Amino acid sequence: MAATRGRTYRMSLRDFYRYLEDKRSELAACYKDVEEVQFEFNEIFRQEMAAWQEAVSYCFPRMVTQRDELPADLVQRIDRTEEEERARIRAEIADLEAKVAALQERSDALLREGQEATERLKRMNPELDAREEELKARMAAYQTEYAEVYEQLERLESPLAWLTRGGALRALRREQARIKREQALTLNELRQVREEWTTRLQEVSDAQSALREQWQQASVELAEAQARLEHLQTNLDALAQQAGLQRVLEELEEAPAVPGEFGAKLAEVAARNRTRREYEEGLAAVAETLGLTKGVGEGLARFQRSVGTVLEEQRRYNLKSVQVTLPAAVVATNEIWSQLGAKVRDEKAMGRDPLAFSRIVKGYISEYLSDAQIQSLFETMGEALNRATKAWG
Repeated sequence: MAATRGRTYRMSLRDFYRYLEDKRSELAACYKDVEEVQFEFNEIFRQEMAAWQEAVSYCFPRMVTQRDELPADLVQRIDRTEEEERARIRAEIADLEAKVAALQERSDALLREGQEATERLKRMNPELDAREEELKARMAAYQTEYAEVYEQLERLESPLAWLTRGGALRALRREQARIKREQALTLNELRQVREEWTTRLQEVSDAQSALREQWQQASVELAEAQARLEHLQTNLDALAQQAGLQRVLEELEEAPAVPGEFGAKLAEVAARNRTRREYEEGLAAVAETLGLTKGVGEGLARFQRSVGTVLEEQRRYNLKSVQVTLPAAVVATNEIWSQLGAKVRDEKAMGRDPLAFSRIVKGYISEYLSDAQIQSLFETMGEALNRATKAWG
């Protein structure tokens, strides 16, 4: 890759393909380095959370039983936080009461709808039964009529009957044909009635099945909401106290002036709160960096495949060699992965200082790797490739 005076870099199409391969390798190595930091963070965070939980478990009951030993400002903070939690729980109770009423109404409506569908089917059954019996009776009448005409034909027919009784025979045969047509029409009506009953029965069955499923789901949601509502209503004060004390301990930043072991544990909680927040920030930075590197890596892979397709066309059609010219800004952005990887490669050191890791990666992201900058990176490389291949016409 050769630099030019205009702060651009020129390379052949084959070298451009290899350049992208190198950048993908550097990016994959950077991803691996950040992933190692993530493993380190997770292990330390797990240990910290276990120690934090142990200290909180020690302090929590004593915040109730030894409340008179706490400083006035901490007691006031506990009272204020408990009242905030009580208000939050009351708001949830109000929401649940509305939800329970709505779910109860929906459950009742679904039940009524199912019952109404059943009643409609019951009302429909006698009507269709009556139509079926009427058509069956009509079929029987046509059968009797046909038999009578057939007997008359039998009596009249003889070897020379067409000479002496031709008119009567033709009339009887016309009558016989009419009866057959009426039988066919009636049979078709009877078939339609039976099909209608089958269809209606299936429709009601499907509707009942859907309604039953919806009603069961609504009933489950209703039972859960009612249970939660009853729990909150019954234990409002205890839950407010519990949530309030939990929040105070989670948000404790400075060790309160409390003597003895209780005070030492409160100081430990405050210290571990700070550590917990540091690792939460570090883990968030790790997740953002891994997501970013994965997305850019996938984009580079797709772009390299496109360059490979163009390179294959050059080989197949013996096209002349072309030069891809990349701006310095693109080259600088593609160097980020090796630089970032080198800065965070010592996962043990990074594991001990999550804020340092967060500062490093956020610095690179804000300066080089915003969404707009990443989009510009790929667009600029694409434009460079297009300019190079225009020489082929």
